[in-house]
Amino acid sequence: MKIWLRITMGLAMLASGMIIFPGAVRASECRIGYIEVPRILEEFDEFKEARSDLDKARADREEEAAKKYEEIAKLGKELKEGGATLSESKRRAKEKEFMKKQQELQKWGEDQRKELAEKEEGMVKRLEADVRKVLEKVAEKEKIDFVVRRDLFLYMRKDSKDLTNVVLAELRRQAKEKSK
Repeated sequence: MKIWLRITMGLAMLASGMIIFPGAVRASECRIGYIEVPRILEEFDEFKEARSDLDKARADREEEAAKKYEEIAKLGKELKEGGATLSESKRRAKEKEFMKKQQELQKWGEDQRKELAEKEEGMVKRLEADVRKVLEKVAEKEKIDFVVRRDLFLYMRKDSKDLTNVVLAELRRQAKEKSK
């Protein structure tokens, strides 16, 4: 209980301007910039290429899964239609093969989903790191104290600075340098 009281009092004093930490910015002096993340995702070619690569990998895996499923369905149909005419040992062998292939397909599907998720996570982390570096550089240059996502705020003062175009331009410039 005491810690919550101390935190609440500390925040109240900080918010009212009673405590000033070295290097802290007063709210009246604070410069806020924002970016429109959906625009960056739509317009930056590296994001589009990465998304396209992931979509292609996903489509390739779905195609492969469809082939595997078709093979299992064919085996199931053979078992259903011809199972009565097979000897007991052959029918059991076919049933065992059918069950094994179903389990293999299920495990394969789980492995593929995991692999794609890891690939996507790695891509997102790499691209987020690139954007974060650019944001820091742009904010420093523009003397911005805080950069926020525009879509996360209900209200923002009109004098807040939209950094989206500057960030996109810098990301494109860096991508161009990488490709040389």
